[in-house]
Amino acid sequence: MNIGGDRSTQPHSVAPVGVVLAGGSSRRMGRDKALLALPEANPPVNPPASLPAGAAARLAAICAEVAVADRGRGVLPGLPSLADGPGRGPAAGILGAAAAYPGRPLLVLACDLPRVPAALLAELARFEGYDWVVPRWAGGLEPLCALYAPAALAALAERAGRGLLAPHRLAEEENLAVRYLEGEDLARFGPPEELFLNLNTPEDLARYTSSAFGTSPQASQGQISRRKSKR
Repeated sequence: MNIGGDRSTQPHSVAPVGVVLAGGSSRRMGRDKALLALPEANPPVNPPASLPAGAAARLAAICAEVAVADRGRGVLPGLPSLADGPGRGPAAGILGAAAAYPGRPLLVLACDLPRVPAALLAELARFEGYDWVVPRWAGGLEPLCALYAPAALAALAERAGRGLLAPHRLAEEENLAVRYLEGEDLARFGPPEELFLNLNTPEDLARYTSSAFGTSPQASQGQISRRKSKR
């Protein structure tokens, strides 16, 4: 793995496609997270946006093209609905998007990360010439809020073919040029434990939607939650 100044020999000069990951099984939530409506807007809107719609809106502020990796279910009318690629879990969603947009970098955001601001996504997208740009903090890597250039997507596909499906394990690939968004560069967007609030369970949802936590995802309020590399 090459870090920082050692850039890819295949810089991605093409604008990235924004990809909402919304194809998970939602086992821990007990209901489909792709259909959940949350009071994300400030001021609130009626009816409130769904989790995928909120993620798509933030990606659309950065990317001219946005699609939804939702196993082809069409959860957001008006946006391309993408079937899964090889494997399962987030890797399948990412690889399905890679198949739909061959040769394009992908700016990926999981729908259940409602507090990742558009400004952070813009920061990830600005690092041209790297194969993988991913936040890293004390809670670990955030591979479901990351920029994947074609070389990283090819590496993920190769790993999926061997049954290695965890996107965060791309960090093990020695030939990828990786840029970590971390430290002060990450903290200026807010406390990472709040930015990467992950809605996995009904308890997470209740805390998020309470008066104490249910505020705009563009601000930095919240609750500690580690990002899992699962859908």
